[in-house]
Amino acid sequence: MQARLAREPELAAEVFAHAERMDALRNAQPQRMFPPSASLDRARELERALRRRKMLAALRLQVAAVLLVALGWSANSLTMPFRQGGKTADETFILAARDALRVAQLNAGPETGAEPKQEKIERLVGAVNVSMPTLPSVWVVRDVQVQPWNGQQSLVVTADTPSVGRITLVAAPMNGEVAVPPTPATDGRVPTVYWQSGGTAYALMGSAAPDRLEKEAKQIEVATRRNVAPKTRG
Repeated sequence: MQARLAREPELAAEVFAHAERMDALRNAQPQRMFPPSASLDRARELERALRRRKMLAALRLQVAAVLLVALGWSANSLTMPFRQGGKTADETFILAARDALRVAQLNAGPETGAEPKQEKIERLVGAVNVSMPTLPSVWVVRDVQVQPWNGQQSLVVTADTPSVGRITLVAAPMNGEVAVPPTPATDGRVPTVYWQSGGTAYALMGSAAPDRLEKEAKQIEVATRRNVAPKTRG
């Protein structure tokens, strides 16, 4: 019964609602004395009602336990490393927290005034160890952020373009320096074109058709090849 109610929340709600209605009806009954001939029948009804009430109370507890386990599963998985992983898990969490702090500090930038977008790009390029070409002059950069990437950081630039609308360009460090031409993703989800130049991989994403994004990416890719230089850490 517990498993069925957990699988069928509508049934569980109906059972609980029925129990509440029964409670309300019982509470609304006027208090009166029954004739002796009806005493036994009333006693049996009361016994059955008490049994139902006891059963429903138990079901409430069981279903509540199931729901708590289901709702708490993700939270439990977050704290599980501390309970079972021991020192290694604690160190992993601490490193991840420090990485998050570094990302927040990089995104915050200098405390004096607003930082121009191009200056922020130049500052973050060195900090996250990626190469970034000079962006097309017709792009209007709206946002520049650092995001976690496979244990490192990536640079994410969002801009408005006259040809393909709002786009997001991601530059991420890669192991090994190889050349991969702009290639449209084929998973049918968010239109994406990716490529690699040197030790940096790029992904251009937007709402435009993949062939239009690919055309835009090829222009950036040419500029990337011209601007590849030894990278320095910030």
